[in-house]
Amino acid sequence: MSFLGIVSSIESAIGPQNFTLGPINFLDTEVPSELFWGGHQATEIFYQIGGAKVVILNGYYDQPLTWRGIFRGNFALQKARTLDAMARSGNSYSFSGGGISRKVVITAFQASYTTCGTIIPYEIFCEIIPQTTANTSSTLSFLSNLVNSDISSAFSTITGIISNVTYYTNYLTNTASTYAGELTPLANLIGEGGEMSILNRKLSGLSTQAGALSSLTSNLEFTDLQNNILSSINLNSSVINASDAEISSISTNSGDNLVSGSSALIAATAHSGILAASSLNNAYLKRSSSNISLSNILS
Repeated sequence: MSFLGIVSSIESAIGPQNFTLGPINFLDTEVPSELFWGGHQATEIFYQIGGAKVVILNGYYDQPLTWRGIFRGNFALQKARTLDAMARSGNSYSFSGGGISRKVVITAFQASYTTCGTIIPYEIFCEIIPQTTANTSSTLSFLSNLVNSDISSAFSTITGIISNVTYYTNYLTNTASTYAGELTPLANLIGEGGEMSILNRKLSGLSTQAGALSSLTSNLEFTDLQNNILSSINLNSSVINASDAEISSISTNSGDNLVSGSSALIAATAHSGILAASSLNNAYLKRSSSNISLSNILS
């Protein structure tokens, strides 16, 4: 038996396979020999310090359906005209074939009139309409994970800079009682009651609160966390202003020199580190606040 004979026998055993688009039922040579279908999952990836990352899934997108066939016989022209009218209408239609069923809209249709309209090769393009069942709970979960990750990163950043500034402060204490342009001594920032010390404790609490986001069920709880974040942003800005003023003072009092001595250089280095870390914290905290606003909209 020939290959075509084998294929014919298999098709006979399987029975007729429906291939339809709206009111059109495709038969014989009208059915394509192959139909590719599939799609891709759109993602956003946020890379974190230390090798961690957060993957946000934005949804699965089907690729367009495209196929070719040949209308034959007395109804060939009628079917071609019907598909042309369907494409022009912009309406959505139910598609079934190739093992899948989808809701689609015809984006393009082409036909070739031959043999007095009894043989009409055609090509059709269909865009799949996505299902309307939005996975809101999944989206909220990803936003919660991102908020938790950002706040944890902010807490880790401030903890690290406090450790470094403590080292610089101890060095300055042992080498000089003052340094050029001293306005806000480092010890005042990191000591008990200092702004960086308060910010460190506040971010520690925020990290704990953010870690429980998965169990939060009301907008009120999200809003409470957001208010605490905004308070931390204000405190973080105060730290930035203090270090910025200190660096300006060191520069002013150094005259023509970049710095007036080793103590001033160390102090300037420490405050520069504070500025960098605090700016990074602001980015983490502001993004956390924005994502909580989005969470409240979706919940």
